[in-house]
Amino acid sequence: MAANADAIWYGGHIITVDAKASTAEAVAVKDGLIVAVGKKGEVEKAERGPATVMNDLKGKVMTPGFVDPHSHFTYALDMADQVNASPPPVGPGNSPAAIVAAFKQFATARKIPAGELIVGYGYDETQMQGGQPLTRDILDAAFPNNPVYVIHVSGHGAVLNSLAFAKYGISAATPTPPGGIIQRKPGSMEPSGLVMETGYLPVFLNKPKATPAQEVSQLKFAQAMYASAGVTTAQDGASHQADIALLQRHAAANELYLDIVSYAFFLELDPILKANPPATWGKYSNRYKIGGCKIISDGSPQAKTAAFTTPYLTGGPSGQVNWKGELSATQDQFNTAMKLCYDNGLQVLVHVNGDAAVDAALQAHEYAAAGSLGKDRRTVLVHSQFARLDQLDKYVTYKIIPSMFAEHTFFYGDVHVANRGKTQAYFESPLKTAIGLKLLPTNHTDFNVAPINQLWTIWSAVNRTSRTGVVIGPDERITPYQALQAITINSARQYGEEASKGSIETGKRADLVILDANPLTVAPDKIKDVKVVQTIKDGKAIYTAP
Repeated sequence: MAANADAIWYGGHIITVDAKASTAEAVAVKDGLIVAVGKKGEVEKAERGPATVMNDLKGKVMTPGFVDPHSHFTYALDMADQVNASPPPVGPGNSPAAIVAAFKQFATARKIPAGELIVGYGYDETQMQGGQPLTRDILDAAFPNNPVYVIHVSGHGAVLNSLAFAKYGISAATPTPPGGIIQRKPGSMEPSGLVMETGYLPVFLNKPKATPAQEVSQLKFAQAMYASAGVTTAQDGASHQADIALLQRHAAANELYLDIVSYAFFLELDPILKANPPATWGKYSNRYKIGGCKIISDGSPQAKTAAFTTPYLTGGPSGQVNWKGELSATQDQFNTAMKLCYDNGLQVLVHVNGDAAVDAALQAHEYAAAGSLGKDRRTVLVHSQFARLDQLDKYVTYKIIPSMFAEHTFFYGDVHVANRGKTQAYFESPLKTAIGLKLLPTNHTDFNVAPINQLWTIWSAVNRTSRTGVVIGPDERITPYQALQAITINSARQYGEEASKGSIETGKRADLVILDANPLTVAPDKIKDVKVVQTIKDGKAIYTAP
């Protein structure tokens, strides 16, 4: 007797990403779950009923919904009301003049009055034409009557004008905090514009607060952005206490249609744990859960704030000699945070870019997990961009998951060669080596450092081509199928959700993506041009391309 599936998809290429790497002719869904996968005739015979909706893919491609291994969902909330100052191909900001023009256009369109703060995102000093950085003085000349700041592409800093410096209490008298950068004007202690890492915290922690109506609008904007990229599970990769409270409020009001997972920022663990006992973590409530803890051990390699064991070839961000970068906190702080999370049975994600940061994270694991170093805790070292081979061997022993960032090979590959040398740059985000070690790596966007576009993550992992067309580490290129696994089944496993997500199999949630071409068979350089046609969450379309 027919089981009366709610819907059946057929007539295209269905990539299941199951253990056998199989394909299927049809998928049947009922009550948000996959109830049959296989030959069209067999699926229809078993599951088609009078009310079943038959969806013809018309030759298009279906894959599992994309499970976001690492991004910053709440950044998208803010972007609804910010200026895109990113360099091409993401935005127009390839010079200070272009950034100023984008800000002026935004201010005019929004009719922003004098005195009101204007914020942009995506500033990347490595892409400024002629090497001219954006400075406080440039922003002052363009906006003498508005506080303005432009968030660095890493998300770890910003360039401020004078009114913004005054607003956030940063001046010539402000000492540079440990682990921070406050660039100064030559021969002076006056800030020149750029602040990074802990030097940026006064700005980041006091960012503008949205009204309740703005929150609702921003949440719709952010979810639509992720859904249009085929993402069905999104991550907020370093949630502050206020971020968690915001997402909990909107989850309680049933305003989430994506699954959203927060990782609590390690410097706020005590108040977050007080408000959210450990027993409540790891469990969805109206599509939201706190997944675990997030520790940040260093900065970004493109901004030269990542921590290495050897010096940058090009000096430090403020001209320092023999600059190796700095850890974001002390080893004792990392150890204490890791042990607090482990002792409470909580998953830990650690931001590591430079190899010194990886060393610090591994040392924290050894301290916190003493006696059970190889227990499967689903600990994740996020980025792992410059992990050494001996460190990856420890990942295997300690059952640590590397979540890598292959898009850096495009956006910053040329910069890494200049800063770190060819040998180290070519081993950046070594996905192939990790797969060879059976580490089951994931591959992320770190949005909004890079666009949320998941096809770009596949393309970059397969091609590893820089902005100038150089292949950054040809030996670390992987297959399109392996790159798809890194944002589906491997990502689901990273969350501990591989039993319910990440592949198209009977019993799993009907989180699906329809693409206009097959990323496994198109020319490798065309993978980035594949478009999301529809995103389906628990059997219901949440995005359909215009």
